[in-house]
Amino acid sequence: MFNDDNLSIESKKVYFFCLVLFIVILIQFTFVRNYSNYSDVPQGIMIEAFGFIADIFLFGIAITIYEIVWKKKETIIRYIEELEDYRGWNEKEASYRVFGLIKRLHKLNKTDIDLSNCFFEEVPFSKNSFDGFDFKESLLYGTKFKKCNLQLSIFNSIKQKHIQNIYDYMTVIDKVVFQNCNLRDTKFMNNLNFVDLQFLECDMKNTNLSNSSFLWCMFKTIDFYNANFEKTKFKSCVFENIDFDNLKLIDTEYNTCKFIHCKNIELIKNNINPEYK
Repeated sequence: MFNDDNLSIESKKVYFFCLVLFIVILIQFTFVRNYSNYSDVPQGIMIEAFGFIADIFLFGIAITIYEIVWKKKETIIRYIEELEDYRGWNEKEASYRVFGLIKRLHKLNKTDIDLSNCFFEEVPFSKNSFDGFDFKESLLYGTKFKKCNLQLSIFNSIKQKHIQNIYDYMTVIDKVVFQNCNLRDTKFMNNLNFVDLQFLECDMKNTNLSNSSFLWCMFKTIDFYNANFEKTKFKSCVFENIDFDNLKLIDTEYNTCKFIHCKNIELIKNNINPEYK
């Protein structure tokens, strides 16, 4: 439901119901006009006629609402089941199929989608397809974005694989990787912990990373021009080939981070035990 074909089917159902209701009302008012002056027409017939119209109207509304609600739920379940079939399949075909499914789920207002262990290679996420793709509250771990256009997308409050003891070094954490992606104007905001994300050779101009904490993350050859790092905490992160000029660095903290071949390091404030190379 709710793709173009199903929308037209649902519209036709509504139009047909309205047409039937109009015909019934027209017949009843014709009956009233032609026979209301005759004393031999029982008044009860008129009452029953208008009661019949009301029953049809209410019954039609109830059936329509029932179909819309339950078909929507059934469609969401079917799409999620299909997405499960492509999880872990690292091929372009699977990437496009998953992309199509989450696009349909978003149209159904289903945004809390489990995209863990999904692979996206050269998938055309774009502001032309979406008004900013919303990954909010999506479960992401082991997800790979390669050469994707994710401009204006939202990654606020994304969920990652639950770890009982984050300092247990025997625990395997599946990385979320962004490689050669367009991440302009994206949002990685208001999250207590972004863990083990990798940003490799991405365009992150105007990206908003404010009010978040990044742990064990890698930022390599990133264009951060005009990005917002306000009140952002980086712990045990690696920055390589990063220019810290033209960034919003108010109350930014770096705890035991490593900086490799970076420029304008002197602009960083409130550093705690930084390492330089």
